[in-house]
Amino acid sequence: MTYVLARAIDLIFQVFIILILVDVIGSWLLYARVRLPDFLVRILQAVNSITGVVLNPIRRMLPNLGGLDLSPIIALVVLELLRGVIVNALTR
Repeated sequence: MTYVLARAIDLIFQVFIILILVDVIGSWLLYARVRLPDFLVRILQAVNSITGVVLNPIRRMLPNLGGLDLSPIIALVVLELLRGVIVNALTR
């Protein structure tokens, strides 16, 4: 049972990490003013609202770096560490 729980938690972390990467790439595309279809813009907005739960508190803690957003990097590192700790604790 704990193996199934560990795999489910691992999958949740992996999906969230992928969503953060999609959000970063999407923000680059929007910043570069790449013309995207409306449905893709709506998907990127939905991804941004999901990842904002984690990224926005980190953004508030970081100093202003003149447009450089380090919050995704910090979030990815923290999520990977948490994922490793939780999954390892459950599979022991």
